[in-house]
Amino acid sequence: MSYETILLERSAGVGTITLNRPEVRNALNRTMLREIWAGLQALEADAEARVIILRGAGDKAFCAGADLKGTVDRGSTLEARESFGGLAVILDGIPHMRKPVIAQVHGVALAGGCGLAVGCDVVVAAEDAVFGLPEINVGLLPLIVMAPILRAAGLKRALPLMLTGERIGARAALELGLVSQVVTREQLEATVQALARKLAGLSPALLGLLKEAAYTIQDMEYGKSLKYLRDLITLVGLSEDAREGIAAFFEKRPPRWTGR
Repeated sequence: MSYETILLERSAGVGTITLNRPEVRNALNRTMLREIWAGLQALEADAEARVIILRGAGDKAFCAGADLKGTVDRGSTLEARESFGGLAVILDGIPHMRKPVIAQVHGVALAGGCGLAVGCDVVVAAEDAVFGLPEINVGLLPLIVMAPILRAAGLKRALPLMLTGERIGARAALELGLVSQVVTREQLEATVQALARKLAGLSPALLGLLKEAAYTIQDMEYGKSLKYLRDLITLVGLSEDAREGIAAFFEKRPPRWTGR
């Protein structure tokens, strides 16, 4: 499949999606949202890609948010609903994917771009990264991205960002829980690649189950979550990869994962 707004690559077990509209700081339009989701689905279905990196092209931005040129003219109410739902499909889809998705963030990550980054499983940001939810300044609200932002940072810490439209640096975003790790701009690519290669070398079945467990218990009552996790660890303990991992440990050799 060919793409207009993204680049999709696969190498050594790692799939990479690059938002490729650097002339507008990788702003999200309907085509890009549709293609990001198509790219994620393609890599999810690709047995050779075990981890996915999401990044932005150019020097200035991961993603500056929605392309405001297309915000007002969205057709009928139902057409507008479908259009605005493009980002929601991605944010709802990533937690249900078996493969880890890493956001590699440099430059600005604003509005929908901020939500897109935070909605990934892991967020590695360069020190020069800038996060923010400035929608209120142009008469809009960060309603779709509110879901991952509030889940990551909590109401009391995240709501002021939405109310004021204030932009914050990578270190502040790390303190809020929006970011997993902050490195220098020079270290960003190497750090993400090293993490991706490490994950690509682990059992794909166990990575998928770990993601499933982590997201599922977010909305569960504590006692119910423990019962769910008990059942899940039983399945994990009986898996082929668990037996192989333990055998490899005692035999002092690299494990040979089958994904079963």
